[in-house]
Parts: sequence; C-alpha cells; structure tokens
Amino acid sequence: MTELARYNDRLFAKLELNNLGGSHKFRAARHIVRRAIERGDIIPGRTTVIEKTGGNFGFGLLAACYQYDVEVDLAVGLSFSPLKRKLLECFGARLIGKDMLREGATPREVVEHYLHHQQELGRHYYYTDQFNNLDGVEAHRMGTGPELATQLLDQGVGKRLLFVGCAGTGASFTGITQALIDHGFDVEAVLVEPAECDIRKGVFRDHRLEGMAVGVAPPFLDWSLVHDVYGVDLKETLDAQRHFYMHNGIHIGNTSAACFAVARQLLNQARYRNRILVTMAYDSGLWYADMIEETREKRVSI
Repeated sequence: MTELARYNDRLFAKLELNNLGGSHKFRAARHIVRRAIERGDIIPGRTTVIEKTGGNFGFGLLAACYQYDVEVDLAVGLSFSPLKRKLLECFGARLIGKDMLREGATPREVVEHYLHHQQELGRHYYYTDQFNNLDGVEAHRMGTGPELATQLLDQGVGKRLLFVGCAGTGASFTGITQALIDHGFDVEAVLVEPAECDIRKGVFRDHRLEGMAVGVAPPFLDWSLVHDVYGVDLKETLDAQRHFYMHNGIHIGNTSAACFAVARQLLNQARYRNRILVTMAYDSGLWYADMIEETREKRVSI
C-alpha cells in the first residue's frame, strides 16, 4: 500500500511513486502479467513480453516479470526521457527497433514488425498492449481505488470528494474514480491536460507532461465520470513541483505536479469548499533530470 500524503486538511496526494518500478504503472503491469500467466498466454521461461511505452509501464513490466522469469522487449519513443531509456536497458529490458525509430517509425510500428517476425527472431511474444487491455482498468478498480478509499476513511475526511487526475490510457482515472464511487463516496472528478492539448477534441501537441495526452484518445477514459477539464502549462507545473517539495519533501514528477497544480487552484473555489481533494503522485521528478535547467529558469517564489 502506498502512502497517502497530506498537504493540508483538505488536500491529499497518494504517493504512487513508491510502488515497485517507481510509478502507478506497476499496478497495471503486475495485474496484466498475472492474468496472462493464469490464462496461459505467458509461459514463464519461454514467453517474452513486448510493449510500446514511454518508460513507466516498462519499469512496471520489468518489476512484474522478473519474479516469473519472463523477458521484456520494449519499443520506447526517442522523445521520452533519455534517463528512463538508459535505465530500462540497465535493469534488463531490451529496447527494440532503435534504427526503425531513428528512421521515423512509431513505437507501434516497431511492435507490429517484431510481432510479425517473431518466429525468425526466435521469440515467443505476448503483447501486453496497455492501450487495449482492460486488465489495466481492473488493476485500479480492484487495487488502487479501494486502497485509496480505505485510507480516506481512516483519515475521517467524509464522503464528498474531488478527484484530480490525468489520462494516458485513462485506466487509472476511470478505475480509481469508479472504485471510489463503489465505496460510497460522492465523487466529482477533474481531468488535467497540458494547456497545448484538447483531449476530447483529439488535439495533441508536443509537451513535457509525460503520461498525459500521449497523442491518442485515452481508450479507457469514461467521459461520463469527468466533471470538468483543466489545462496547465509548464511554468505552473514546475512551480507546483517545487511547492510540493518545499511542503512535503518529495520531488514528484511532471505529470503529478500538473495535477497538484490544478488541485491547489481548485482548493479554494467556492463550489469545492465542501469537498476533500485527492490527487495522485504518479511518479518521481528524479526521472526527468533534463528538466532541472527549465525548473531553475521558470520557477517563481512561493
């Protein structure tokens, strides 16, 4: 169980960065791998898991697969954190299709190529396919969400909540929100996205908030659970990241900080004054060493 950190009497952040693998993605990876083994889709010692990922799901897969003697092949886009790419290899993943990616192929095209040629490559692949695997939603509805519900009840904060989160696949946002409702909470949920993007309209532009607005519509995002959408820019994100560290001593990641920035903004809005706010610290800011200079340039006093 990951800790529920208190920012003040009405704002909490669940520290998913303390999972094995360093992020909330471990939960989906573990659940997907376990279910695939139960079905016989993964045969330990024979099957290799293959996936396209920006990094966090890859680390989750490595942590989940290690105990089962399952190898991991990953197609990681070249725009994602260089540190993550290096560490994924250091920890045992094989990063596939590097030449294809440099020549303009997408990670999906790399995965499709390797699946098509797995026999010649001497591989027996299982594609975890996080963007189409409903086991990812179940991992959060049956795991993360109930855990959070129990922690909130232990805090005695009441049943009126505002959940602030983001969506890559949408699995965690949907699974956690639905689980809180399952446990009797009155939940309003706010979706955070980069200011440059509009997920609902399918508008995606380059940004540094890895883990949200990843270039495709979140396949598991249940829009009926979304009460409002807020955009956040990089300056607001970096300021919130520093603010969280100064108050809690924890360096949260860019996407986590973006959600925290919006939660702080909503904290004193009249319509939410009777609600407890909850957000997620999805991963650590230590993954994004290249952002240090931008943090120095863009930070504001708090």
